[in-house]
Amino acid sequence: MGNNFSKKFIASLMLTMFVGSNILLTSAAMENERPKLRNSSENGEYSLQLKGDVSYIKTKTPISISLRDSDVKQVLRMFADKAGMNIVFHKSVDGEVTLDLVDVPLDKAFDMVLGITGLNYVVEDGTIIIAKAGDKEFNMGKQDMTLIPVKYVSASTLAEFLNKNIYAMQKPGLSGSDIVTVNPSTNELIVFGSKNDVAIAKKIVDKFDRKPQTTTFKVNHTTPAEMATMICDMLLPSTGGSSGGDGGSGGGDKGGATGGAAGIVTGFAADSGGSSGGGGSSAITLNEGTVACTQEGKAGGSMASLGLQNLTVAYYSQLGTISVVGGSEQQIEMIRDFISHTDKKQPQAYLEVAVIELNESGSKTLQNNWTFLSKTFSASFDGESTKTDPLHPIFFKGSGYEVWDMSSEEPKLINTLTKFNGPMTISYAINYLVRNAKGRVVSNPKILITNGEEATIEVTKDYIESTESEMTAYTGGTMVTRTYNIESDAGITMTLSAFISPDGYVTLNIKPEYKTILEQVPAQDSAGTYVAATLLSNRNLDLKNIRIKDGETLVIAGLINEEEQKTIGKVPVLGDIPGIGALFRSTTSTKAKNEMVIMLTPKIITDTEDAVGNTDTL
Repeated sequence: MGNNFSKKFIASLMLTMFVGSNILLTSAAMENERPKLRNSSENGEYSLQLKGDVSYIKTKTPISISLRDSDVKQVLRMFADKAGMNIVFHKSVDGEVTLDLVDVPLDKAFDMVLGITGLNYVVEDGTIIIAKAGDKEFNMGKQDMTLIPVKYVSASTLAEFLNKNIYAMQKPGLSGSDIVTVNPSTNELIVFGSKNDVAIAKKIVDKFDRKPQTTTFKVNHTTPAEMATMICDMLLPSTGGSSGGDGGSGGGDKGGATGGAAGIVTGFAADSGGSSGGGGSSAITLNEGTVACTQEGKAGGSMASLGLQNLTVAYYSQLGTISVVGGSEQQIEMIRDFISHTDKKQPQAYLEVAVIELNESGSKTLQNNWTFLSKTFSASFDGESTKTDPLHPIFFKGSGYEVWDMSSEEPKLINTLTKFNGPMTISYAINYLVRNAKGRVVSNPKILITNGEEATIEVTKDYIESTESEMTAYTGGTMVTRTYNIESDAGITMTLSAFISPDGYVTLNIKPEYKTILEQVPAQDSAGTYVAATLLSNRNLDLKNIRIKDGETLVIAGLINEEEQKTIGKVPVLGDIPGIGALFRSTTSTKAKNEMVIMLTPKIITDTEDAVGNTDTL
């Protein structure tokens, strides 16, 4: 008796364990085989099953079947019987199918047969209706209308995406035609389709109907326009962009380059500071923004782009900020890191410049002056010329005459020229003169230079470069009109470009230009004398990569201009006699010497905060 009870207990326990294990295995299998419309992973990937849900087939028991060239209608009828469902075939259904399936769930087998034979289905009141995918005589959607609200993005964009990329693919369980339109007044999707169509549309809206992300960055040490251009040129081209022409919403869109690849960056803009929307330069603009570039997404092939909010970089010069609309969290973080590593204080240096011009000139003059007067002959030598006495010329006949000024209405007696009546006179005079002059012209500007920027020093004055005269006749005379062309580059002009090294050196590119007025060429007309042209004396240098230590002085000298002239005047014949000929010669010697000296003394301004010399690695 006890033995029988033990056997029954053991049998009951084994049966319970067997049933429990089957239930667990069946539940696990059903869980594994349940259709999943969404699959998200840790790296942000998103998967959406683009076909209808066949979960209405309740039987999940795996089937094994082997058929050769069987009529597809009979195969699907067999599956419907197995699932306990009614089935109806449209006249467009035909074809054969060959199967070799082992332990495949019924719903999966049903889906496979529909896929390889190009058939579609819809379920209505427990009946499966089968038709050829894309058949125009049968509408799979059955024209049920569902409204799906869209909050942030354009409903028209989502409708085009659904029609061209999802429903047009003619997947089993989904309508194979354009079934989505929009209500623009309420930004809603209107779906004329089955439950499967609506479910897919809701999944798309749930994924892409997101509020655009706007991130604003403050720029402290770089202009917003320069920083935005660097972001567009250096970061966004990694997705297919390239820098193009000027553009933007604020400074006038001149059109960026567009291309066929996905992620084209377009619409580059410069910080023109202009007004958008009329008014000219006198218009007042507050917090005006300019679009630097836009990442334009385009699909390849026959696929339609989603066309939602593009990643856009804009800058606000008056606020000193950059705004990024859209983009992934990784892109925003990349832009944030780029700004933090490049928006640094530029080193500056205080530069003292001294430009000195040293002038030294001298002259030596030795003049022998002779005068001879007699009743028949007179002559004089003044060191430059030999001539007769103008008041007592040589008279070959007659004794004298008067010189009158006839230019005025009443003639005037100027002089009376007569023969010399005094005793014969010979006089001699000597003039010896030595002159020395020294001068110094100093220009000592002091400027603040920034690393990598160009600075210009100008210490100049205006002068008349040339004059244009025009004579106009009128009733009573002639009128002269003069036009003076004024230039302002006479003096010192120096262009400097600096690189300030963290090791305490300043490297300079120096281009000094020193222009002085050499001569003004006169001209004369009926209105008087005027300056026809001005000739300049130029001394220019172009020095590259001059390295100066902080606090030390660089001296650039040796720009010397030296001139020497010697003029000799003599009495003909007498001045050539050896020895005594020196008494009948006059000598004038002049010497001029100019030297320009440039002295540069840089003093680096120490400011370690945000210095470029920090070794940061992106």
